[in-house]
Amino acid sequence: MRPILHRAAEVTVSRSSIRPRRLSRPRVLIPSIVALSVLLGIAGATVSAAVEAMSVREELTSVLPELEAIRAGVVGDGADAIDPAVVQRAGDAVERALTSTRRPDWWLAERVPVSGVNFVAVRTAVEAAHVVVDEVVEPVLDLSVDGLAVDGRLDTERVGRLARTSARALERLEEQVARLDRLDRSVLLPQVASALVGLDGPLREASSLASRLAPVLRALPGFLGEEGPRDVVVLFQNSAESRALGGIAGASALVHVEEGALSVTRTLGGADFVSHADPVVPLPADADALYRTEGYAAAGTSIHEVTARPDFPYGAQVASRLWQESQGVTPDLVLAVDPVALSHLLRATGPVVLDDGTELSSETVVDELLNGVYRDHPGLSDEANRAQDATFTAVVQALTSQLQAGSMVVPRAIDGWVQAVDERRLLAWSPDRVEERALVLAGVGGALPERSSRSVPFGLYLSDAVGSKLEYYLRQRVRVRAASCDVDGTRTVMVTSELSNTIDTEPELDTEAFDYIAGFHEREGLPRGWMRLRVMAYAPDGADIRSVRVDGAEAPYTAGSDDGRPVAYVVVTIAPGATVTLDVDADVSGATVDAVRFLGTPGVRPVEVDNVVEPC
Repeated sequence: MRPILHRAAEVTVSRSSIRPRRLSRPRVLIPSIVALSVLLGIAGATVSAAVEAMSVREELTSVLPELEAIRAGVVGDGADAIDPAVVQRAGDAVERALTSTRRPDWWLAERVPVSGVNFVAVRTAVEAAHVVVDEVVEPVLDLSVDGLAVDGRLDTERVGRLARTSARALERLEEQVARLDRLDRSVLLPQVASALVGLDGPLREASSLASRLAPVLRALPGFLGEEGPRDVVVLFQNSAESRALGGIAGASALVHVEEGALSVTRTLGGADFVSHADPVVPLPADADALYRTEGYAAAGTSIHEVTARPDFPYGAQVASRLWQESQGVTPDLVLAVDPVALSHLLRATGPVVLDDGTELSSETVVDELLNGVYRDHPGLSDEANRAQDATFTAVVQALTSQLQAGSMVVPRAIDGWVQAVDERRLLAWSPDRVEERALVLAGVGGALPERSSRSVPFGLYLSDAVGSKLEYYLRQRVRVRAASCDVDGTRTVMVTSELSNTIDTEPELDTEAFDYIAGFHEREGLPRGWMRLRVMAYAPDGADIRSVRVDGAEAPYTAGSDDGRPVAYVVVTIAPGATVTLDVDADVSGATVDAVRFLGTPGVRPVEVDNVVEPC
């Protein structure tokens, strides 16, 4: 029996030794099954999220026309013209999309390699749209401008709250656009990328506005005297007589701001200031030599020449010094505007009525101030000068009264501000560093432009040489081109300007009504109606101006520089009905030039610019 028992024992031992091997399989399979389940779950979640993503995309797409309707209403007749249902629909659509992107399956889908970035991008876009509707559009539209003016004074406390709330909303908008900019769109599916492009347009347009308005809104309470009385000098640029920054500064006014009350306390003409032989504020040495060139009015020597150099901080300091000298007043802020900028503002305030009963609107103010007033007061006398200056300052007094009474459609005022800034017709300078920084960020600083890493400025600035108001009839077209990029980074920039004198259309040119408009043409040895312009071509620092041509022929010019920037100074003469073509070529080196920013003198009519520079 022992053998049998021995074999049985052997069998028992053998079976027991096999069991562990059989039991080891579940230990491998269970994690595998779990992993497979997780993968299947993620896949299922991804599919579910993908289906949901299509719905989210549709919600985003539906928001776009609603945002455009809101924008159109704001630019048009203001917040009152916006249908509350439009805002409600936009808010509901964004809220539904936001809820979808917060589901667990969406969270899982974002973490899937490769495809997950698409879900991240959609969620980012939805969150940006939500902030725009919830934290920008709705709060701003809820702001009321009623009652900002009480008993002829602006309520500075309410204005301050309104300005700061608006500034915070605009800054939040900029943050969302920056989030979208950080997305790598090269890895996104076409459907996702196209949805982002659709959202980009309105958001970027709004963000561009926000970047310029937010700094000013932050500083606005201070400008309005929240922290104490302020004296603001307003310079009128008469663009019918060109200067580099726009026009000759003849008339000016002092606006006193105190506890919300705005009052025009003094109005002066050019004859009320002393002219100097030397600049009252020192120029850089090279600029001083350039602006003493024979035949060119010296910058910084008189109120008429504060805009002769294309650097408003310098010109504003000259104006401030001349006001101190003449009136004993040190301005807290210096503004420069032209009649075209005033026309943009009049769209918001409505027409103004002058003391003599003349009504000026956004459609008529430019023609009246830059042409009609000289026909009404012809002749080259001091009396005519003062009558013309009085008309300019009367417009400011009327506008100040309108603003103080709160008679303004705010969205239209914002739209007018943006247009004036874009056209460089509104400039401002403050001696306070914090305020000046806000003005620069708002785009109204007007300083000599600097080159950036891959973009360079090129300026073509005009100045009347006849003492006339003929630039009312000037039309200018500019074409900016660039040659191919050299291996060493040098690139030739070519700027062509066509300058046309359209006064030949005036049948009364030879009558007394045009005496002042025609200017001192006999002094210049010119027939009546001929223009003579001093042109300053400013190339970027590090450039070499190699050619200046007038009507295709090489022209003599004075070579100089302004604070290191190469400058070519040339004089052109334009007969009535004629067009003169000016070409300036410059070799730009020092860095790769992908873009050229053209800057010119803002004219009575907008300068037509065709910039065809392609990146390297």
